Amino acid sequence: MMCCHSGVSKMTRNQMIKAIGAAALGWLMLGPAQAADPLNGASLYGAKCATCHGANGRPVMPGTPDFSRGERLLRSDIDLLKSIRAGMGVMPAYQGLLSDDEILDIVAHLRTLR
Repeated sequence: MMCCHSGVSKMTRNQMIKAIGAAALGWLMLGPAQAADPLNGASLYGAKCATCHGANGRPVMPGTPDFSRGERLLRSDIDLLKSIRAGMGVMPAYQGLLSDDEILDIVAHLRTLR
């Protein structure tokens, strides 16, 4: 006699195998996720951003966001990446000047300023 739960367990196992296979395929196609490097971000920030945004995130130029307070950093990394790529106000666009990885390194550094 077959238990009524055996079909459910087998189905769940099959779904799990498919999910693991899909995740492995995605990893092989995209590669492993890499964390941003806040130390490299600090170096890039010092060279590209600190003149206006201040070494510690407190603005030097009027109208520049205060990263030391953190309100601007409530946005997602992707939103900040898009803003830095496109530029804002007097800030130039960094698309083509910095890679997305370098911009994400800067974002990781900004998150250490709070």
